[in-house]
Amino acid sequence: MTTTVPDPAGVRDRGSATGVLGVAVLGYSFMGKAHSNAWRNVNAFYSTPRVAQRVLVGRDARHVAAAAQQYGWEGSATDWRSVLERDDVHVVDICAPGHLHAEMAVAALEAGKHVLVEKPLANTVAEAERMVAAAAAAQAHGVRSMVGFNYRRVPALALARDLIADGR
Repeated sequence: MTTTVPDPAGVRDRGSATGVLGVAVLGYSFMGKAHSNAWRNVNAFYSTPRVAQRVLVGRDARHVAAAAQQYGWEGSATDWRSVLERDDVHVVDICAPGHLHAEMAVAALEAGKHVLVEKPLANTVAEAERMVAAAAAAQAHGVRSMVGFNYRRVPALALARDLIADGR
């Protein structure tokens, strides 16, 4: 059974002419590995455009290249800014250390890339406010952004929330 993911902002239409959604993940350690697994398998669970794992980004060229090969990426890079210039990258998934999230997200949104940011969103209120402003400006042009709240819909947590709400 496949689930159709709603597409209110036309994300599917913002892919390449071939209907492929190119993804870059910034960061290859723990969360980068987890997100790589998710991108590699998303089409097995959801009715989405075909996802192409374009580039995995990290600071150490040798380590990120090895991780890219292991996790199924087409290539690797050490300069996250270069990813923003690529026409074959439509989604930037930020799994880098938290102190880099705001700069990366704002730049990606300004470059017209859809953005997924892992937690923490930002380290200061000022950073978060800049990110929200960039997301609002980008949304006006059909660019989507979100924070990775991966446990929000887990059935066990939904049940716990209901039990708490019921005073049990």
